[in-house]
Amino acid sequence: MTREKRVGAIILAGGRSERLGRAKQLLPWNSRTLVEAVVEEVCRAGRLAVVAVVLRPEVAEALGKRAGERLGCARIVFPDETGEGCAASYRSGLAALEESELDAVVILLGDQPGMRAETIERVIAGWERSAAAIAVARYRDGEGHPLVFDRSLFAELRGLRGEKAAWKLVDRYRERVYVVEIEESMPGDIDTWEDYEARRQRGA
Repeated sequence: MTREKRVGAIILAGGRSERLGRAKQLLPWNSRTLVEAVVEEVCRAGRLAVVAVVLRPEVAEALGKRAGERLGCARIVFPDETGEGCAASYRSGLAALEESELDAVVILLGDQPGMRAETIERVIAGWERSAAAIAVARYRDGEGHPLVFDRSLFAELRGLRGEKAAWKLVDRYRERVYVVEIEESMPGDIDTWEDYEARRQRGA
């Protein structure tokens, strides 16, 4: 009998919110903050053995938290201060999950409150069923998160630089990517105040 694969998740919420002009992670969202709402939904995904959320120190402090403490089920980690965008968050997140001996990691965005636990579980199931190196969600309007990376690519994830870094691996290994069709629109992310107002009016 083969053992169930161990899958963890990294929630990327360590950005500076420069386009919004304030920490979007702390924006109100249904009686809590945006990042708390995202973490709460991710934690509903039963296939996740462990979760890390990457937050800037000042954001964690505003939530009354420190590095290593929990936000919901997620362990808080701080991004490397290297100015390398989300790539620094991959390194911090993977380091935090290293002792968990994972078979794969799911990459999620901390500013996508419309992401559903069921979607995360479907993409993980697709990765496991296909034995692919990478699994991605394809919505009606294009490919998006969650992204699942097999442990064979962890070293390359750590070595990435800059923004949109994980998508570089998706492009590089396109023939090893399994696409999971999601018959919904892509969950919108929040980069500007207009995005926030629009998502809040729609509830996601």
